[in-house]
Amino acid sequence: MPIKAKETAKDPSKEEDSDIQQVKESDESSSESTEEEEEEEEEEGVALDDLSEEVDEDVIPQQHVTINNKSVLKKIYQEIKLDIPWIETQAITSSEPANIKDIDNDIERELTFYKQALEAVVEGRKKIIESGVTFSRPDDYFAEMVKSDEHMTKIRKKLIDEEQKIKASEEARRKRELKKFGKKVQIERLQERQKQKREDLEKIKVMKKKRKGIEDTAVDGDFEIALEEAADKDNRPNNRPNKKQKSGKFSKRSYKDAKFGFGGKKRHAKSNTAQSSGDLSIFDGGRNTKKKKITKTRPGKARRQAARNKRQ
Repeated sequence: MPIKAKETAKDPSKEEDSDIQQVKESDESSSESTEEEEEEEEEEGVALDDLSEEVDEDVIPQQHVTINNKSVLKKIYQEIKLDIPWIETQAITSSEPANIKDIDNDIERELTFYKQALEAVVEGRKKIIESGVTFSRPDDYFAEMVKSDEHMTKIRKKLIDEEQKIKASEEARRKRELKKFGKKVQIERLQERQKQKREDLEKIKVMKKKRKGIEDTAVDGDFEIALEEAADKDNRPNNRPNKKQKSGKFSKRSYKDAKFGFGGKKRHAKSNTAQSSGDLSIFDGGRNTKKKKITKTRPGKARRQAARNKRQ
C-alpha cells in the first residue's frame, strides 16, 4: 500500500520566533566579524555609492540588499513598546495614507498635508477631552507676558532713543543744507557787487576817454555831473530789461488795464506829496494865538464906600 505523506501545518508564531532568532544571531555575528567583512569588501569589490567614473573595470561593484520584513518589525515593536497613556505621547496616525498622484503639484501636495493635519487635530481634541485635560482657555484668562515689564521698558526706551537720533540727524542735515544755501546766496551777492563795481569802473574809463579832448577851462564839477547823468540814464525804468518785453507775451494784467483802465496806485495812497504839503488852505493861522483875558478888577475903597452909601 502506498504510504500517504502527512501534511503538517506550520505555526506562524514559531516562524516569527525563528526569524527573530535569526535576526539576533545575524546581529551578533555581524558585530563580531566587522573587521573580516571590511577586509572581504576590500577584496571583493566597491559599494555602488562609492563608485566613480574612473573606477577600474575589473572591480566588482557591491550592492546591499534590504529586507522589509513587516511581521518581524511589528513583533519587535510590540516587545519594545511602553505601556503608557496616550496623553503622554499624543501620537496620532492618519486613517488613510497620503496618496498624491503628482508629487510635483504643490497645490495637491499641500492640500493632502492640510487634510491630514486637520484630521489629527479633530481626533486629538476628542482624545484630550476624554482624558480629562482642559483644552480651551476660559474667557477671563489672562496669560503672563513672555517678556517682563522691565524688558519692555528697555525696548521702549531704545526705540525712543533711535527715533530721537533720526530726528537729530534730519535736523542737522536740514541745517547743513540751509547753510549751503546761505553761502550760495552770499557768494551770488558778492559776485553781483563785483560785477557792478567792474561796470562802474568801465563807465568811468569810458568817460575819461571822452573827456580827454576837453579844454582846461572846463569846470571840475562837469565830469561828476556827466557820471551822475550816465548812471541815472542806466537806472531809468525804460532802460531796464522787462521780463514781459523779453518773453513777448501779452499778460492778463495789461489786457485788463487796456480794457477797463488802470485803477490807480494803491500803495502809499495816504502819504503826503509835494502838492499836499504846500497846500495851506485848511490851515487856520489864528487858531493857536492866545487871547487876552478880561479880568474884573476890584473897585477902590472910595467907590466901595460910595456904593454902600447909595444902598443905605
